[in-house]
Amino acid sequence: MRVEKKMLNDALRVLGKVVCQTSPVELYRSVRFIGNENGIRAMVTDGVETVSVAVDAFTESEIDFCVPFKELKDLVRMGRSETIELNGTFIEFPKLEEPSDDAVSAILPVNFGDLLAQAAPIVDRSNYRRVLQGINLSNAGVTVTDGKQLLHLPCVLSLAKDITIPFPSALLAAKTSEMGVLQVWNTFFQIEIGNFKWHGKLLEGQYPNWRGVIPSAESHDYSITLHEVEKVLAWLKMIPNQKTTNGIELNVMSDGSVTLVSCIQPNFELNTQATVTGVQSRAVLTLDREIILRMLLQGYTTFKAHSDGLVPVIASGGAGQYIAMPIRTINKNPIQPKQEEKKMEIENNVVEQTAPVVNPLDELGAAVEEFKLKIKAMFEESTALSRKVKEVALIQKQKERDFIQARRAIERIRMAI
Repeated sequence: MRVEKKMLNDALRVLGKVVCQTSPVELYRSVRFIGNENGIRAMVTDGVETVSVAVDAFTESEIDFCVPFKELKDLVRMGRSETIELNGTFIEFPKLEEPSDDAVSAILPVNFGDLLAQAAPIVDRSNYRRVLQGINLSNAGVTVTDGKQLLHLPCVLSLAKDITIPFPSALLAAKTSEMGVLQVWNTFFQIEIGNFKWHGKLLEGQYPNWRGVIPSAESHDYSITLHEVEKVLAWLKMIPNQKTTNGIELNVMSDGSVTLVSCIQPNFELNTQATVTGVQSRAVLTLDREIILRMLLQGYTTFKAHSDGLVPVIASGGAGQYIAMPIRTINKNPIQPKQEEKKMEIENNVVEQTAPVVNPLDELGAAVEEFKLKIKAMFEESTALSRKVKEVALIQKQKERDFIQARRAIERIRMAI
């Protein structure tokens, strides 16, 4: 089989998201090429998911062979010719579960890949709840949540019930821009868009009731629309990233502008033009830095909130609805109503994060993550120690060689004398 190097490289970019190069099973670290002169497909599997793409290649007969993924990457990287000739060995691939007669089919819109790309950054791929590592699909569209934020992107899908697909790494790499078909049956699904085909198992478990999280329109009494988005993004990117609470206050000023203040760096602030509508807020709207940064990057510039700060914020302006819970702020030195009329600014405020109700499963998940970090640190230390041991061994061998050479030189001098 002969294939252009560029065509093969594009296929490997997609297939590499599924293939496991370190697997002891040869099947899982190999690429299968199957077809004939009418068409050839490249296929990989990890034992659960199977991804294949059509490859524009030339063959004179029917082929079915496998080549290690690493070997293909080396051929692309080091090959001098624009075309590569491939041959390999036969490896029997597991037979895929075929769609049943009662399989549900749904037409995927042209922008389905773009919707998944917008949703992907919110997915928590390390969450101990497997169902939250995927993306929820329903007749209302695409929905993702990590338990702290939620993004719903409307999309017409003819599905009788909600399903959750695994994280679509290969589909995102394929960057599809065509209409496709989704088939669902039993516990399996299959997505086919253009020359891309993805077969796998649905994630088990009940996805959170995201419909109940979205607040009604009557629950918000004011909104903030930011106008200088690029300016705000540049300011947010200068704030250090951290895993703990990293709040950003949106303080509404008397002239209608908004001053953004970092909770971890109170002296670091930015005044920006904005449009504020509705009632005067009794609590400062505070959102996590990562959440507000992602909102603005996806075009969500209007924040609808409640003046008491107890209702989830809905960000609009993008392709759907972006919901996030604000960080609670408490004023330890409240000002009396008469003083509040005279004074426009509140001094000596202390921002506090309200203590959430701790879920035992969340505690377990946090403990597991902490244990993973400790294990990783131990491995890094052991790697550093082994490197030092090798360096010492090399130095010792060099000293032994120097000693032997010196002894031989002394012996030659003695013989000369």
